[in-house]
Amino acid sequence: MVDSKIEYIELPSKKWMRKQGLSYLIEGENHDYFTKEAIVLNTKEVDRFISTADSLYSQMMTAARFVADNNLWELAGIPKNAIELVRYSLQRERNLHLIGRFDFAGGLDGKSISMLEFNADTCSLMPETAHVLPEQTAKARKKKFQIYNNLLNQLTETFRTILEAYPDRIPNLLLSYLGNEEDYLNLEVIAQAARQAGFQQVQIMILEKVVFSEEEGVFIQSGPELYTKFDFFFKMFPWDFMAYEEPELMDLMTKIVMNKHAIVLNPAFTMLLQSKGLLKFLYDQFPSRPSILKASFEESDFAHDRYVKKPFYGRTGDNVSIHSGRDLVLAQNEGDYGNYPFLYQQFATLNKDSEGDYYQPSMFWSKESCALCFRRQEDMIVDDDAEYLCHLIEKY
Repeated sequence: MVDSKIEYIELPSKKWMRKQGLSYLIEGENHDYFTKEAIVLNTKEVDRFISTADSLYSQMMTAARFVADNNLWELAGIPKNAIELVRYSLQRERNLHLIGRFDFAGGLDGKSISMLEFNADTCSLMPETAHVLPEQTAKARKKKFQIYNNLLNQLTETFRTILEAYPDRIPNLLLSYLGNEEDYLNLEVIAQAARQAGFQQVQIMILEKVVFSEEEGVFIQSGPELYTKFDFFFKMFPWDFMAYEEPELMDLMTKIVMNKHAIVLNPAFTMLLQSKGLLKFLYDQFPSRPSILKASFEESDFAHDRYVKKPFYGRTGDNVSIHSGRDLVLAQNEGDYGNYPFLYQQFATLNKDSEGDYYQPSMFWSKESCALCFRRQEDMIVDDDAEYLCHLIEKY
């Protein structure tokens, strides 16, 4: 049980949260999002999370290259209008993957670590991890604890390597989102790292105000008949959203990237890493790795076992269901992703406490593993109702 690994630490004050611009994370439906309970780990447990994530990224890239070499794009979840750019990106833009987040099961109390999925394209939990985690754990770290959180520094370092790779580009960055407050807060973390890395102009703009030109690139209107061009563009909206819901924008982005009018982050090949369809090929390539769960496109492959049914591009637990054999549904969520193809994945047990709450660890990745965080929920499917938990590492 997780109960023996709990330490109580005070929450950051509401005044501090408001001063940091993080009121959204503690108000309204989010009033109980943070908790005074923190997970205590030992260094060996943390090292296993780190090494597992780093190995998995390399293995996922192997699976991605297998899909490309065998033209299995659509089977892996890449629609026809995205294939050209994803192929191009996988060949030429592997150095541009800025940030992703692995979601795991297990890893505590001797349980093995299993990867549930990789949020490779538009991951969340960045302001919680970059800002709230170090603030809440500050007093505990003065005593006998540490944390594993290098998120902001590693993002900054990755941005530096990207700038160094493109010395002929103007170091300006436009970050864009669909209007969601949570996405904006995540973009502010990206913007902070970009400024620290040396970007001279960094601006956040809602998507509807961004101008895309297939002949020239990405712009915003800065005055009457006056436009500012950005050589770097980070999008907090998914490639799959463009491919499926905004095909005209997908076509524009394809031309902008392939004609080198802008450097787009995260790059298009992260759509393939984001797709749950890739997990089937990942398992085919590495069937004996304990961190990689059996995955299939056929529900019949789990006729007598527990398994999870999840849409290729679902998020926040939407349209996910857990089954015991084909006849019994243990848990399920409704959502907006039911029209996508589905993957069937071996069920992995989350760590649990005596109250019946489930714990899901996550590891951020930016060129390497860089920050650990946890979520907790009373339901078997971790979704937007989950709490965010800090962690502490025992010093030796």
